[in-house]
Amino acid sequence: MKSSKSVLNVKQSLQSAGREKPSPGASIITLTSDFGLKDYFVASLKGVLLQKAPGAQIVDVTHQIDRHDIVSGAFILKESFNYFPRGTVHLVVIDPGVGTNRKVLLLNYRDHYFVGPDNGVFTYLLKDKKCRVYEVVDDGLLLSKKSPTFAGRDHFAPLAAALANGKLPSELGREMKGAKILGDLFYRNTGGRLRGRIVYFDTYGNAITNLMTPSLQAKRDHLKVTIQDKAEISGLKSSYSEGNKGEGNLIINSSGHLEIFSPYDSAEQLLKLKLLDKVLL
Repeated sequence: MKSSKSVLNVKQSLQSAGREKPSPGASIITLTSDFGLKDYFVASLKGVLLQKAPGAQIVDVTHQIDRHDIVSGAFILKESFNYFPRGTVHLVVIDPGVGTNRKVLLLNYRDHYFVGPDNGVFTYLLKDKKCRVYEVVDDGLLLSKKSPTFAGRDHFAPLAAALANGKLPSELGREMKGAKILGDLFYRNTGGRLRGRIVYFDTYGNAITNLMTPSLQAKRDHLKVTIQDKAEISGLKSSYSEGNKGEGNLIINSSGHLEIFSPYDSAEQLLKLKLLDKVLL
């Protein structure tokens, strides 16, 4: 029998590696994809996970991301992952490069674990130097070495199940640098002007920008933004109900992002906004 001291040493070594292993299959696995709900894709993905990690709890974040919309997928992941318990495995399949030689990544960040393609969908996490990234090189776990159209099922799902069963990212891949980051997802400060972009539209048509609370404090009382050549909006509202109907309004949302809205209407449609439209403050 191991002494309490040796057990403690094992626990500490696991924690220093970035994770205390869960009981096999005891993890939560979240799913984020652009699969939609019409096809068999989501069911096949879950089938692999339940077969290989039968004790895992599977949570759908969303499968309704627009096709190939990596920008929105990155934002949804950023806004959702941290509300799950430590040790959760997040499987992200927005993969327009499926079948190509793009890398398969495993990430270890804030005691959460991520599986997905190297295409920028992990941009917000990768910006933090504390994020550790691994490229999968051992294909022994995969359902097939090549998967020209369905890597989510054949490659990503078996890896997510392995993490849920207690494997560490370092056991499944080699640590790497240089994973793809989408630079447009971060605002810039040039000449005293903040230059950001719209990075997400929610189901209400509210346009969420990448301008955030710390950068807005000095300008809070005299906030004025120009969106491409489509609109100029001044003033900051404290709730949606304060907004002026039939026009764009500004609010700092509950995640700290500057948001453009129109009460009981879609700011996206009203102002003819598009993803990655430039926002100048």
